[in-house]
Amino acid sequence: MTEKITLPSGLRIVLESMPQLRSVSVGLWVSAGSAFETPAQSGMSHFLEHLLFKGTEKRTALEISATMEGVGGVLNAFTGREHTCYYTRSMDEHFQLSLELLADLFTNSKLDPVEVDRERNVILEEINMYEDSPEDVAAELFLQALWPQHPYGRPISGTSRSVQGVSREDLFQYWRQVYIPERTVLAVAGHVELEQVRELAETLFPVHHGQARPELVAPEPHTGSVSKVKEIEQSHVCMGFPGVALDDSDYYAANVLANILGGGACSRLFQEVREKRGLSYTSYCYLDAYVGGGYLMAYSATQPGRTKELIDVMAEQFRDIATQGVTDTELQRSKDQLRGSLLLSMESSSTVMSRLGRTELSQGQLYNVEEKVSALAAVSQADIRRVTERLFQPGHMVLAQVSPDPAPVEAKSLF
Repeated sequence: MTEKITLPSGLRIVLESMPQLRSVSVGLWVSAGSAFETPAQSGMSHFLEHLLFKGTEKRTALEISATMEGVGGVLNAFTGREHTCYYTRSMDEHFQLSLELLADLFTNSKLDPVEVDRERNVILEEINMYEDSPEDVAAELFLQALWPQHPYGRPISGTSRSVQGVSREDLFQYWRQVYIPERTVLAVAGHVELEQVRELAETLFPVHHGQARPELVAPEPHTGSVSKVKEIEQSHVCMGFPGVALDDSDYYAANVLANILGGGACSRLFQEVREKRGLSYTSYCYLDAYVGGGYLMAYSATQPGRTKELIDVMAEQFRDIATQGVTDTELQRSKDQLRGSLLLSMESSSTVMSRLGRTELSQGQLYNVEEKVSALAAVSQADIRRVTERLFQPGHMVLAQVSPDPAPVEAKSLF
């Protein structure tokens, strides 16, 4: 059973007790991500995520790492567009240690100036690493083309220029304004009870006021083509359309549609691109949804001499679904695949924790797997036709290409 309480500090706690397990996963989900940043703050949420591991008033950076590793647990974090999450996974007997460690990072980090400068270099190398991954570069180009004037279109890590320009004072002010209980969800899943979590959290997270989470304004999507020339072995292609938001009534139908297009070895893209034509090693499609919007994107890569052929084949799959629809077999298989994947994932305490945390933080709702299974099962042919007509509109395609050769293909000529 999923339970939720809100502490006097404003911290929300969501818990799924899983007494059959020996593990507990704990996550602190903060409304801090690139979507909430101004252009001058670009990359600060991600920078701060790194710094919170570099020492607190109680622990050195080495002691922070050793605390979890010493009991066989996991401590990590990640930054997204709408949230930053710090999480642990440990044996149930170490739950108190896990939560105390996360609270220490959250409330007592030193943000030492020496560590700020050292970690700045680490993040610049991380940005360079992504630049060496053409698949990641293509995806970023796609988002920049889709949302050129909105924070959703900015890279989560920021740019080399923005990272170099941020000061320790900037980061400290951002941390004190944003890392407050009212903007935070404590998500817990595993062998633990709510009262145990509540009592400990009340002592670890004092009342602290800062900036309320700003409302996310829905971005105005753009369309068109963007390309980048790089000295690489393959041409990498991202192709898609504006999607739907998390709370959109078409969210489940859009997920089923994306899965039909590129959700596995039976999907249209995998079969046409790899199995029938041998154009690429991998080809996939997915839906990504946020509070203010989303996108549906397909990806594949091939040798430069076959780039146009690959793009034409990928676009053909979108056009065929737009004009001919999907078969009953495809629809049922996609729903069964998503249902099975969802239910199997719920056997993991870390997955349950993640879904609890993100859903509460983004939508203010308890995650209910039965409702989601029912919603998937209810997707009909009429739903697929409606969402296809809504998303796959002429002139709305976005195309991003990273290739060793100039990429002359324009999205408007494809759909």
